[in-house]
Amino acid sequence: MNNAANNWIADQHQQLAATLKEWSNINSGSYHVAGVERMADAIQEYIESRFEVSGKRFALPALQQVSNTGQLIERPVGPLLKFSVRPEAETRILLCGHMDTVFPEDSEFQQWHQIDANTLGGPGVADMKGGIIVMLTALQAYERHVDNKNLGWDIVLNPDEEVGSIGSAPHLIDAAQNTHMGMVFEPSMPDGWLAGARRGSGNYSLVVHGKAAHAGREYHAGRNSVAALAQAMTKLDSLNALSDEITLNLARISGGGPNNIVPDLAICHFNIRVGSLEDQALAEQHVASVLSDLENLEGYSVELHGGFTRPPKPATSQQEKLFELVRSCSSELDIEIGFRATGGCCDGNNLLAAGLPNIDTLGVRGGDIHSDQEYMHLDSLSERSKLSFSILEKLNQNASFWLS
Repeated sequence: MNNAANNWIADQHQQLAATLKEWSNINSGSYHVAGVERMADAIQEYIESRFEVSGKRFALPALQQVSNTGQLIERPVGPLLKFSVRPEAETRILLCGHMDTVFPEDSEFQQWHQIDANTLGGPGVADMKGGIIVMLTALQAYERHVDNKNLGWDIVLNPDEEVGSIGSAPHLIDAAQNTHMGMVFEPSMPDGWLAGARRGSGNYSLVVHGKAAHAGREYHAGRNSVAALAQAMTKLDSLNALSDEITLNLARISGGGPNNIVPDLAICHFNIRVGSLEDQALAEQHVASVLSDLENLEGYSVELHGGFTRPPKPATSQQEKLFELVRSCSSELDIEIGFRATGGCCDGNNLLAAGLPNIDTLGVRGGDIHSDQEYMHLDSLSERSKLSFSILEKLNQNASFWLS
């Protein structure tokens, strides 16, 4: 164990907490482009003042969404940041984080607040501005306190993780194909445990066009899109009975109008989670069957948008080896850590699908993420920085063993 590095990390605690508070007060909701750009500015300045590295910014394509009128609209997102150190190194590590949060520009949840001496609340304190601070602190300790550095590293910080990483996915895949292990700094579970296997996720929007008519005089001349969609939703929901590893959540519906008009438009947005590629194929077949039934209805037209953007992340033998590495490091630091499967998903899913084994919950201990009750434990800033530093140090000493 590198006592000098751990002591240095401990000495940074006050500054780490102060930086997290500053960053939490920057609203960086996924679609608040100006806010994400301010977050990128703050992080880039932080990195370039501490490492001999210059960042690169990449503009990402706008995300397409289905509006409440059934039209495809474009939603711009902020820039992606990349940094690279020792690109010529034989062993290379990819460290990932996201700058965006789920809290839009007009959210009432805008600033950090102190809950108790060791607990900070605020937008992004856990998910995952705290995690980015952990990442950068571990890297600083590595650069300062490890001689004969055998590792090169890349950082990718994306602006669209909370909305599926659709624009940043090509950058993540490219980075995955040029590195040997991934470290992703999503928050750990509230009890400090890390994510093991993760489910895959798909997001869909189903648009049904019918025909408007007077509900009293000419009901049968119309085509009720709300009724047709309701029948389709019942069929979609039946997917939940096919497997314990598949969930389909009917999340949001819109359409219709005055009671005396047969509605000509109805829209449903839904999410599917799957535990395996076989389950994903089953879910896709089920959706296709429901869509086919709708398309066969006379007088209606149907559009389906979306699909699976995060494949399942199973606990492969490569992943198990990394779990063993984390357990070894946490044991030396006297931190109790285990791994458990979760229905959530993140960029770690995409990295593994691209062939890169990774640990994806190396950020702070916290909870109630995606809500205005989000919190993190301040002592986990240094605790998890020490853990990630220890991982980097062990890889530096014997990467061939841990990455075999």
